[in-house]
Amino acid sequence: MTPTSCRAVALTAALTATLVITAGCGTQRKVAQLKGKVMFKGQPVPAGWISFMPDSAKGNQGNVKVAQIKDGIYDTSLSADPGVVPGPNVIRIAGFDGKVIPLYAQGKQIFNIFELQENLAEGTASKDFTVPASAAENLKFEPTADQ
Repeated sequence: MTPTSCRAVALTAALTATLVITAGCGTQRKVAQLKGKVMFKGQPVPAGWISFMPDSAKGNQGNVKVAQIKDGIYDTSLSADPGVVPGPNVIRIAGFDGKVIPLYAQGKQIFNIFELQENLAEGTASKDFTVPASAAENLKFEPTADQ
Protein backbone atom coordinates (compact mmCIF):
# COMPACT_ATOMS: atom_id res chain seq x y z
CA MET A 1 0.00 0.00 0.00
CA THR A 2 1.25 3.46 -0.84
CA PRO A 3 1.37 6.23 1.78
CA THR A 4 -1.47 8.02 -0.04
CA SER A 5 -3.77 4.98 0.01
CA CYS A 6 -2.93 4.36 3.70
CA ARG A 7 -3.97 7.93 4.53
CA ALA A 8 -7.19 7.49 2.52
CA VAL A 9 -8.01 4.25 4.39
CA ALA A 10 -7.24 5.89 7.74
CA LEU A 11 -9.35 8.94 6.88
CA THR A 12 -12.27 6.75 5.75
CA ALA A 13 -12.03 4.69 8.95
CA ALA A 14 -11.94 7.83 11.10
CA LEU A 15 -14.98 9.33 9.34
CA THR A 16 -16.91 6.05 9.63
CA ALA A 17 -16.12 5.81 13.35
CA THR A 18 -17.21 9.42 13.86
CA LEU A 19 -20.54 8.78 12.10
CA VAL A 20 -21.19 5.62 14.13
CA ILE A 21 -20.41 7.37 17.41
CA THR A 22 -22.51 10.42 16.50
CA ALA A 23 -25.49 8.31 15.43
CA GLY A 24 -25.37 6.36 18.69
CA CYS A 25 -25.20 9.47 20.85
CA GLY A 26 -28.41 11.18 19.78
CA THR A 27 -30.12 13.00 22.62
CA GLN A 28 -33.55 11.84 23.70
CA ARG A 29 -36.22 14.55 23.70
CA LYS A 30 -37.05 15.52 27.28
CA VAL A 31 -40.76 15.39 28.06
CA ALA A 32 -43.21 15.49 30.91
CA GLN A 33 -45.96 12.87 30.98
CA LEU A 34 -48.90 14.12 32.99
CA LYS A 35 -52.16 12.59 34.05
CA GLY A 36 -54.66 13.57 36.66
CA LYS A 37 -58.07 14.93 37.53
CA VAL A 38 -59.82 18.11 36.44
CA MET A 39 -62.49 19.31 38.86
CA PHE A 40 -65.07 22.11 38.73
CA LYS A 41 -67.39 23.00 41.63
CA GLY A 42 -66.34 19.85 43.45
CA GLN A 43 -67.25 17.56 40.52
CA PRO A 44 -65.18 15.93 37.76
CA VAL A 45 -65.38 17.82 34.46
CA PRO A 46 -67.55 15.53 32.25
CA ALA A 47 -65.81 16.32 28.94
CA GLY A 48 -63.28 18.78 27.58
CA TRP A 49 -59.64 19.30 26.82
CA ILE A 50 -56.48 20.56 28.45
CA SER A 51 -53.64 22.12 26.45
CA PHE A 52 -50.02 22.68 27.39
CA MET A 53 -48.25 25.46 25.48
CA PRO A 54 -44.56 26.12 26.17
CA ASP A 55 -44.31 29.71 27.44
CA SER A 56 -42.09 31.40 24.83
CA ALA A 57 -42.15 34.65 26.86
CA LYS A 58 -40.14 32.70 29.47
CA GLY A 59 -37.82 31.12 26.90
CA ASN A 60 -39.58 27.76 26.58
CA GLN A 61 -40.06 26.46 23.04
CA GLY A 62 -41.94 23.51 21.57
CA ASN A 63 -45.26 22.23 20.30
CA VAL A 64 -48.62 22.72 21.96
CA LYS A 65 -49.96 19.41 23.29
CA VAL A 66 -53.65 18.71 23.91
CA ALA A 67 -55.20 15.92 25.99
CA GLN A 68 -58.90 15.08 26.17
CA ILE A 69 -60.75 15.20 29.47
CA LYS A 70 -63.29 12.41 30.02
CA ASP A 71 -65.13 12.02 33.33
CA GLY A 72 -62.61 14.34 34.98
CA ILE A 73 -59.51 12.41 33.87
CA TYR A 74 -56.79 13.40 31.38
CA ASP A 75 -53.58 11.60 30.35
CA THR A 76 -50.99 13.12 28.01
CA SER A 77 -49.44 9.71 27.27
CA LEU A 78 -52.53 8.69 25.24
CA SER A 79 -51.93 11.13 22.37
CA ALA A 80 -50.33 10.17 19.05
CA ASP A 81 -47.21 12.20 19.99
CA PRO A 82 -47.14 11.80 23.78
CA GLY A 83 -45.36 14.11 26.14
CA VAL A 84 -45.42 17.75 27.12
CA VAL A 85 -42.45 20.11 26.87
CA PRO A 86 -41.12 20.56 30.42
CA GLY A 87 -40.48 24.03 31.84
CA PRO A 88 -42.76 27.08 31.91
CA ASN A 89 -46.11 26.36 30.23
CA VAL A 90 -49.40 28.15 29.67
CA ILE A 91 -52.16 25.66 30.47
CA ARG A 92 -55.69 26.12 29.12
CA ILE A 93 -58.66 24.04 30.25
CA ALA A 94 -62.06 23.83 28.54
CA GLY A 95 -64.97 22.00 30.15
CA PHE A 96 -68.30 20.80 28.73
CA ASP A 97 -71.34 18.96 30.11
CA GLY A 98 -70.74 15.91 27.87
CA LYS A 99 -74.29 15.92 26.44
CA VAL A 100 -73.81 15.91 22.67
CA ILE A 101 -76.23 18.11 20.71
CA PRO A 102 -75.97 19.73 17.24
CA LEU A 103 -73.05 22.19 17.12
CA TYR A 104 -71.81 21.02 20.54
CA ALA A 105 -69.78 17.83 20.04
CA GLN A 106 -68.79 17.67 23.72
CA GLY A 107 -71.93 19.34 25.01
CA LYS A 108 -72.35 22.88 26.24
CA GLN A 109 -69.62 24.75 28.02
CA ILE A 110 -69.78 24.71 31.80
CA PHE A 111 -67.12 27.40 32.22
CA ASN A 112 -65.10 29.79 30.06
CA ILE A 113 -61.65 28.58 29.07
CA PHE A 114 -59.52 28.72 32.20
CA GLU A 115 -55.85 29.64 31.82
CA LEU A 116 -52.96 29.31 34.25
CA GLN A 117 -49.18 29.13 34.17
CA GLU A 118 -47.14 26.29 35.61
CA ASN A 119 -43.54 25.17 35.54
CA LEU A 120 -43.65 21.49 34.58
CA ALA A 121 -40.87 19.06 35.52
CA GLU A 122 -39.69 16.38 33.11
CA GLY A 123 -40.69 12.79 33.82
CA THR A 124 -43.99 11.19 34.75
CA ALA A 125 -46.21 12.91 37.28
CA SER A 126 -49.76 13.14 38.50
CA LYS A 127 -51.13 16.69 38.37
CA ASP A 128 -54.68 17.62 39.32
CA PHE A 129 -56.39 20.88 38.38
CA THR A 130 -59.34 22.64 39.99
CA VAL A 131 -61.12 25.20 37.85
CA PRO A 132 -62.49 27.99 40.07
CA ALA A 133 -66.24 28.68 40.12
CA SER A 134 -65.48 32.21 38.88
CA ALA A 135 -64.59 30.70 35.46
CA ALA A 136 -68.35 30.30 34.85
CA GLU A 137 -69.09 34.03 35.28
CA ASN A 138 -70.35 35.71 32.09
CA LEU A 139 -70.33 32.33 30.35
CA LYS A 140 -69.96 32.60 26.57
CA PHE A 141 -71.39 29.59 24.73
CA GLU A 142 -69.37 28.83 21.64
CA PRO A 143 -70.12 26.01 19.19
CA THR A 144 -67.56 23.21 19.25
CA ALA A 145 -68.50 21.52 15.96
CA ASP A 146 -69.80 22.25 12.48
CA GLN A 147 -73.38 21.48 11.52
